[in-house]
Amino acid sequence: MMRKITGLAIISFGLFFTSSCEKAEEITTKTIEQSFQNLPDLGDNYIYEGWLIAGENKISTGRFTHSEGANYTSELINKELIAAATVYVLTIEPKTETASDLAIPSGWIFSKGNFTNNSATPSTDTALYIGSSNLETATGNFFLKAPSVDAIGTDANGIWFINALPPSAGGFTNLPTLADGWIYEGWVVVPNSSGTPTPISTGRFSNPNAADVSFFGAANNNEFKGPNGVPPFPGEDFIQDPSSRYPMVTFPIDLQNATVVISIEPTMNDAAAPFGLKPFVVALNNQTLATVVTMTNNYANKTISGIVTK
Repeated sequence: MMRKITGLAIISFGLFFTSSCEKAEEITTKTIEQSFQNLPDLGDNYIYEGWLIAGENKISTGRFTHSEGANYTSELINKELIAAATVYVLTIEPKTETASDLAIPSGWIFSKGNFTNNSATPSTDTALYIGSSNLETATGNFFLKAPSVDAIGTDANGIWFINALPPSAGGFTNLPTLADGWIYEGWVVVPNSSGTPTPISTGRFSNPNAADVSFFGAANNNEFKGPNGVPPFPGEDFIQDPSSRYPMVTFPIDLQNATVVISIEPTMNDAAAPFGLKPFVVALNNQTLATVVTMTNNYANKTISGIVTK
């Protein structure tokens, strides 16, 4: 009988101990609720992650790919850290991060907001963009035109983001100025000799009304062009490849069936492919030369907003 009573006592104590631990955890921890509207699709290589900023502490509130209308609940977080948090930051992170990289933000800040009482409304203002601008009303045009050609090449081998022929300005309207750490980049995606789609940068730019900078550095600006001059705007002529940057791609490059992309890139990103933020994309199909092409603005009329509750 004594053994039975002792056994029951042990079981009872175990249940009490487990229940007490669960209650203690409930008392000292809680979750964060996050909801966003119109977050861009980041593709297969990147993911969003929320962070609470509490002094020197940066506490993850979870990683997620955006589904419109969905809410995201964090894991349990220490209540004292939550109470101390003054800012919420939403970053973009590589999906391939491992080990210690998972414990710290990438620095690619997409939106942020200060907590007032227990809620924050993160915004792209002063995070992705300078001030309160955004891409909702931005437009973009380009021409297949290769002004540098001579004996080799045709207008099929060049692309320029310009307003007209001849140009007097860049081909964008209402393009917002990006915040520190971000820059625009043009791309053409063409098949290589094996048929594999290959992205090739046309250059990076902050000012759409000035010349861009080569993906390979300013010293290599317009290294692919022919012998003649090119306009002082974003774009490139792909007539030759003197440094064999793309040995699997045949030059001059025919762009009449290319996919054209304008991406928003972290300035420190050196990936040879467009980043997950791609506001402008158009797939060409036997495109007529020297004729204006309007790019689709994937962010048009989409107000990016969110609310975070702690």
